[in-house]
Amino acid sequence: MIDASTRLRRAILLSDALLVKRIIRSNPAILQNPDFKNKSNTSLHLAAQAGFEEIVELLVDAGHDHGEISRNADWDTPLMLAARHGNVDVGILLANRFPRSIPVTNKSGLDALALSCLNPASTPLVSLLLSHPEYPASADCRDNHGDTPLHHASASGSLKALRILLSAGADPTAKNAYDWTPLAYSQTVAAEVYFKNLVAELERRKVEDMRGEKERREEAMKRKYAGVRLVTEDSEASSRPSDDMARSESSNSISSPIDQRNAFTPTVAKSNPWVSGGFETRARAWSGDKKSRTKRTAAGIPTWSPTVVLICRSTAYVWQSGRDAQFSADC
Repeated sequence: MIDASTRLRRAILLSDALLVKRIIRSNPAILQNPDFKNKSNTSLHLAAQAGFEEIVELLVDAGHDHGEISRNADWDTPLMLAARHGNVDVGILLANRFPRSIPVTNKSGLDALALSCLNPASTPLVSLLLSHPEYPASADCRDNHGDTPLHHASASGSLKALRILLSAGADPTAKNAYDWTPLAYSQTVAAEVYFKNLVAELERRKVEDMRGEKERREEAMKRKYAGVRLVTEDSEASSRPSDDMARSESSNSISSPIDQRNAFTPTVAKSNPWVSGGFETRARAWSGDKKSRTKRTAAGIPTWSPTVVLICRSTAYVWQSGRDAQFSADC
């Protein structure tokens, strides 16, 4: 009688989903069922390599790889085998159900992206693996020989993969351990010309994007500082009136005693134009000695205290001790 593990492998290879479901239900312990005679491939490895999407989904729903991603003797995951053999639908299913397996590498240093670039039939997987939101693949990852996904795409002649990788930021000048660039692995002259044109086109777009970004920044700065005038020291000095002009304007300004009714002090009175500088004739203050005061008292002339300044509306009066002098000035 054939054991259950052998019958399960045969049912998977025959793509008999009903039989696979029946065997798993009867023997849940052999769900993974590694085959030690064939690189320890599990049930999911066999289904992914064969491209049986229905059986792959059945095994995943039954709990396959829910705890840990299964790997064979070459450290290949089921996603790697699907990418290597061009099984796009199975690869998309496994990448969505087990995204943490995307950046995993095997013994040769190859990940699912590099294996997808080796097979032109797996090109649709390239964009999916590069743009995954949680575990994106790297466009510049290297294997044990220093080859990047761009090296593998160029060697396999996958022109669409070349365009996708270059658009994702892959370096076209990267050299492997043998000092070869991806361009050197072009299969045909036409592929080499196509590769060069792709690189030139992307460089031109990059320059245009940089120029457009610079113009947008300059336009934003213009809008931001549209109402601001730059004032330098020279312009400020030229726009500021000189001290001589300021003094000239202040001396020519018309003032009246009505506007200046503040009480005067002797110091202020000396510098006030209505008292000292506003008249051509200046009354000399009387010395106020004792002899002069006696003469004026005997003559009936009253004696006055030192200089008193009175401003009454439009006439300025200056009273001095011993004599009186009246000056009028029209406002």
